[in-house]
Amino acid sequence: MKLGIPAESAKQIARLLVGSGLINEDQLSSASISSTEGEKCLIETIIEYGFTDEISIATAISEKYDIELIETLTQSEVSFSLSGVLPKKYIIENRVIPIRNNKELLDVVISEPSALNQMSSIGLLTEKKIKPHLVTFSQINDILTSFNSDQIPIKSKEKSNNLNIPKTTTRLKTKTVKKEPKPSSEVIDFVDKYINKAVMDGVSDIHLEKYKKYARMRFRLDGVFIIQKDAEKLLFEKYEAIVTVIKIKAGVDITERRLPQDGAMNEKIDGKEVDFRVSILPASEGERVVMRILDTSSISLTIESLGFQEDGELAFKKSIDSPQGMVLVTGPTGSGKSTTLYAALQRIDLDTKNVLTAEDPVEFTLDGISQVQVKDDIGLTFSAALRSFLRQDPDVVMVGEIRDKETVDIAIKAALTGHLVLSTLHTNDAVSTINRLVNMGVEPYLIASSLTLIVAQRLARKVCENCKTEDSNISGNQKIAIGFSPEESSRLRLQHGEGCSDCNDTGYKGRLGIYEVLNITENIVEGILSKRTTPELLKIAKEKDSFLSMQEVGRSFLRSGSITYEEYQRVLITD
Repeated sequence: MKLGIPAESAKQIARLLVGSGLINEDQLSSASISSTEGEKCLIETIIEYGFTDEISIATAISEKYDIELIETLTQSEVSFSLSGVLPKKYIIENRVIPIRNNKELLDVVISEPSALNQMSSIGLLTEKKIKPHLVTFSQINDILTSFNSDQIPIKSKEKSNNLNIPKTTTRLKTKTVKKEPKPSSEVIDFVDKYINKAVMDGVSDIHLEKYKKYARMRFRLDGVFIIQKDAEKLLFEKYEAIVTVIKIKAGVDITERRLPQDGAMNEKIDGKEVDFRVSILPASEGERVVMRILDTSSISLTIESLGFQEDGELAFKKSIDSPQGMVLVTGPTGSGKSTTLYAALQRIDLDTKNVLTAEDPVEFTLDGISQVQVKDDIGLTFSAALRSFLRQDPDVVMVGEIRDKETVDIAIKAALTGHLVLSTLHTNDAVSTINRLVNMGVEPYLIASSLTLIVAQRLARKVCENCKTEDSNISGNQKIAIGFSPEESSRLRLQHGEGCSDCNDTGYKGRLGIYEVLNITENIVEGILSKRTTPELLKIAKEKDSFLSMQEVGRSFLRSGSITYEEYQRVLITD
């Protein structure tokens, strides 16, 4: 007999049985020991030992919580559970089953008191008053079995559809049986509409925020926010219900509104699977939601596809091909550091190399690589993961981010003992990374002997090729101010996009990487050991190693008409 009762709920019910006098403490103790040893549900064990029965348990719960007990459900009520008034995933996970739907009232059945915590969330989702009823564990299981195996006769399903309930699939895609959708269907359709729109438009993140007098949805496209004005009215009116739908999709606790939560979901959009990472943060006026879109099919994870300058690309490839050393990729959040590291990993021969990564989070799954999700709350930090990696006979280790002295110390040790170490660091440029490591407490001689290459990067929006035209508004003085010579500025014609249907009237379409690559040459090593300042190291790199800064690379893109003057200013001017 498998009743499917969650362990915590079983303990709650068992204490209730003792309190109501159905079983005594000795019987509970005996059942607890037996269920632990046999890995059985506690309530199942109590029933199997004959201490009490399902009906008696249901009666005790009914009396304790003042819930009507339904001893036998009718066929029509069971059939209605398939009508789609609640998402299938939600019904299965929470063991809450709708049986009747009236204009303002939805009747549901439960078998465990813990399910009462779901009533307010169901009310938000369906915009109805919820009335719970109690049935036995076996009846719940029978309905769920039918729900999963689709054993209910077709006629019964057709009858349930006559109730004019919007039908929802397990992925929350909805089809209504009436021209005018019910409010719950409206909310689900709203979520699906903007998720689909975001993916089709190439958006990287969806932001939902609520304030006292309004709510807004923003898409981050090519690094810039675009407000979805047409979404604001319904978003404000149905904000809590919309967040509940997203929580269900993401597999997080819909009743938790006090603590941050992270979840994930998968949607099939335009014939392809798209993964989402969902972050929910409590705020004063309502929970903030950020959905990161991880469309792996749209990303070419090769070094050649990134857009390095020729010399920089050769240096980067050479460092990845080395058997040991440390390669750092730097830049602000959202500058594409993770993509660069994934591209580096794709170059490695995974048949002959043992590759381990520690990430927070794991954004893209790569076959042939053991990827570890960092979890600070249980002590699985970057440093702890890296320390364990060194006992796994690795050839290459990738650490998502160097955040502290302990992590950088272990990373340097690994690089010095025959491992290739790849990681990221938050610095403004490549050269300043060296003094950042010094400020973290790393001795210069360790930096000089372990570090092989530093890549600093930004992502800039490309000018739309369809509506590209000369930008006559940029003066010669403005060009001189960003580094062009007076002679070049007088003849240089910069470009911009006028806006068209191809770029949604933004003038931009797509992004390109702007990279500066600092090779740790003998000249740079000498400068590190001499404890030279960042400006001094930069001068050495430029004069002796032909180093190109991001600004110089950016000006080459201005010359070719790939980026605009405004985009150069936005991305590369940090003063």
